[in-house]
Amino acid sequence: MRRGKKIRINHEYEFELDLAPLLAVMVKLVPVLLVSSAFVQMMTIETQLPQVVQQAIEKNEKDEKATHISIEVKEKEGVKIVVKHNDGKESSEVVPKKSDGTYDFALLHTRLVAVKQQNPEVFKVDLSPDGNVPYNDIVRVMDEARRSRDNNIRFPITDKQTNKETQTDYMFPEVTFANTMEG
Repeated sequence: MRRGKKIRINHEYEFELDLAPLLAVMVKLVPVLLVSSAFVQMMTIETQLPQVVQQAIEKNEKDEKATHISIEVKEKEGVKIVVKHNDGKESSEVVPKKSDGTYDFALLHTRLVAVKQQNPEVFKVDLSPDGNVPYNDIVRVMDEARRSRDNNIRFPITDKQTNKETQTDYMFPEVTFANTMEG
């Protein structure tokens, strides 16, 4: 009778891991990353809001029943402005795109001025752009919502400390992205 050959497995076998190719890649990547980081610059625009406007924004954030305004930027339809009033009523209007497929920013600004005149106590908007809307268009929408371009159009605001009514050209300086979790 033939006996099977017994295979012996050596569990104590040691080998050396060759890290030289990995180190070679890292040595090449580090200078490339350092050089490329010099060209990437994060820019922020620090602006100081008037104290009265800043206080109004803080008051709006604390008030859960305040009027809520959101701007939805759609790739095909245009820009939709939705206003949810504190009494539960909701109104919306769409600023359609131009015939050449670009957003009508002048009309959007006019509509936002009208919304601000109807809701002078609101300084915050939620912005919900579609994922395929170009970054430049998103920034342009934020610019249109931020401040009135016409120096003759100003909005009333009451200073809580002095109880005096003043005027400001800020419309919606506080912009929050509402759909960051959607992707």
